Amino acid sequence: MRHGNKVIKLGRTKSHRKATLNNLFCALILNESIKTTKGKARALKRFVDKEIARAIKGDLNTRRKLKSELGSSKAYYKLFETIVPQCKDRSGGYVRVVDLSTGRRGDGTVESIVEFV
Repeated sequence: MRHGNKVIKLGRTKSHRKATLNNLFCALILNESIKTTKGKARALKRFVDKEIARAIKGDLNTRRKLKSELGSSKAYYKLFETIVPQCKDRSGGYVRVVDLSTGRRGDGTVESIVEFV
């Protein structure tokens, strides 16, 4: 039973999962829309909502932590120059997940599009 277990594990260790979510977050910032599997999209939505809420807070410590976690200066500057000002008025739900009706051609897994609202 999974009572009280809220982490979507994605079949990875903690460090691998963190790296995957950070890379997806960076790609989402740079492209503003990405296509991935449904499980990764669900995990990414929770992760991005928390990170954007931290970015909106915007103090120096938060900026430094986000810069070290993102690893890409282009993504960092785009996050604080374009995405955070758009999201400042919202209280949550910064990302939308849209499920695609057809499965992936190779293995038939359900894919989703993740985009900023």
